[in-house]
Amino acid sequence: MDRQAGVGRRRGLREAHYATRVWRMFDTVSVRMIVIILLSAGPIAVIGGLQAWYSYRHTLAAPAFRADMAVSRIDLEIRHDVDHLSALLNAINLMSLDEQAIGRTLQLAQSLTGHFYRQLALLDDRGNVVVAIDSGSPVLPGGSVPAEELPRFSGDVRVAPLDLSGQDPEGRSYIRVSIQTMIADTGGNPVRQGFLTAIMPVVWSRHHLQIGDPRLDFIQKDGAIDAWIVGRDHNIAPLCEDCWRMRVPPPQVLRWIRTLPLDSTARATMTMGDASFAYGPVEGGVGALTMTRRNVAETHALVMFVIWLFVIVSLLGCGLIGVAKSANILLVAPLRRLTASVALWQTGGGEFDARSTWAMPAEIRRLAHAFTRATRTLARHEQRLARASMRRELLLKEMHHRVKNNLQIVASLLNLQANRIRQPEAREEFTQARDRVRALATLHRYLYADGELFSLNMEHFVSELCGQIFQAVGESAGGRIALKIDVERLEMVPDQAVPLALILTEVVSNAIKYAFPDGRHGTIAVGLVREDGHMARLWITDDGIGLSAGRQREMDDRTGIGLQLIRGFARQLGATLEIVEDGGTRFELVFPLQRRDDPDEGEEPA
Repeated sequence: MDRQAGVGRRRGLREAHYATRVWRMFDTVSVRMIVIILLSAGPIAVIGGLQAWYSYRHTLAAPAFRADMAVSRIDLEIRHDVDHLSALLNAINLMSLDEQAIGRTLQLAQSLTGHFYRQLALLDDRGNVVVAIDSGSPVLPGGSVPAEELPRFSGDVRVAPLDLSGQDPEGRSYIRVSIQTMIADTGGNPVRQGFLTAIMPVVWSRHHLQIGDPRLDFIQKDGAIDAWIVGRDHNIAPLCEDCWRMRVPPPQVLRWIRTLPLDSTARATMTMGDASFAYGPVEGGVGALTMTRRNVAETHALVMFVIWLFVIVSLLGCGLIGVAKSANILLVAPLRRLTASVALWQTGGGEFDARSTWAMPAEIRRLAHAFTRATRTLARHEQRLARASMRRELLLKEMHHRVKNNLQIVASLLNLQANRIRQPEAREEFTQARDRVRALATLHRYLYADGELFSLNMEHFVSELCGQIFQAVGESAGGRIALKIDVERLEMVPDQAVPLALILTEVVSNAIKYAFPDGRHGTIAVGLVREDGHMARLWITDDGIGLSAGRQREMDDRTGIGLQLIRGFARQLGATLEIVEDGGTRFELVFPLQRRDDPDEGEEPA
């Protein structure tokens, strides 16, 4: 538990030290001005930075957006081709032609389109080829079409994908469009049901497209977009047969495509370096992959973003450094010079020299001049106060000297009067009164002799007072009765020193007289120490016969005035008095120390 408490204490000290260091960082004018500038210019910088970051992100996302839009355009163009082919087959269907006429019509359509279609065919009701117009080798397995892929009713158009990678050297994908029709005889009378079928490659060729076709802009040889058709087996073929720039996408893109589900309708994009790729399904059950790169304008925008960011940070940093340097030159340095002048004035005294120059700001010059005028006025007041204090101290010393002399005269008179009295009890009363007056005289002598008019050094005072008491009673401190003193160097105000001196006089004199009768030897110990900063403890002990056996009887015979005085002075000190008899007598007082009230030097902590 102690170890955990120690760890927690050390952690708390480290945190407090860290907090102090952080606060000291913000304890200078330069740093505070920088913080103010940052707080004022920070929102504008943040808004500008967010706008630049948004433009940067938009520029980075532009290639991916164009690639995704290219996929949408490919899908739209393939749908347009499918609709155009469906319209062609519907037009032939409405002619009610026989097999030979349908064949000639299909051949005419193939010629007009420039052999754009891989195959135009007429099928019977079981899917077998009746008439076929091929632009190359046959593409239909076994020359027939599965019945489930044919239209179900008249007017229905069926679109089916064909992935002929096993037969086509290029591994390209095709779209088959089928429509139900009625085959007529030579007279135009319908005789049996059949199906018109067209197989169209998904790829485009520039010589198949007419002038003005929008796809020509899309498949320019030096265009910004590359496109591929992705079959159901993830085979890749360029969208444009005669204008491709990159035959096969990078291996990373091919691996990425293989991770995408074929039946998904969602689109996906990825960025690799300065190129962005987009993949998505298109009409006919195949997919389209497009790639676009950042153009010159976008690259320029990115470069300008980096330059603009560097310029903003550089300007802000230069501005903050300039503010810090300017604040140091125009404000901090003059304040430091002013502070140094104040510190020099504090140590040397006299009049204050502001050392102000015209390089200082007007406010600091006015402050320095105001401080100069104030210090001059203060110096004059200090001189007057010093003279007044000196006169006051002289008066107090003279007063204490006169009081000491008067008290010594009173003590001498009491001593002379005691010598004329024959009765021992009355002579003893005069003797004790003399000792009390001598104690007060000794206290006043210390106050004016040591120059401390508002406090008393109890270490030397107690020693001299006890020696004086021994001498007055006719004993020596090193004779039959030993004196042991343990007093700290303690400063005490006169208001407390007076009752303390009277208590010492009363207790020590009674101990000398009554604790060691019949020539007994013993020791009297006196101690005064500080406790808890603002408390003091006084003890007076002896190893004599005890209070009840000796002094109590004598005090009772003299009406007990000595014990009454001790208790009265203890109340004046605000002390708790404890009298203990255990192999002697012990008087112990614990009392609070009063603060020194010196109008010249202020309060002194207890």
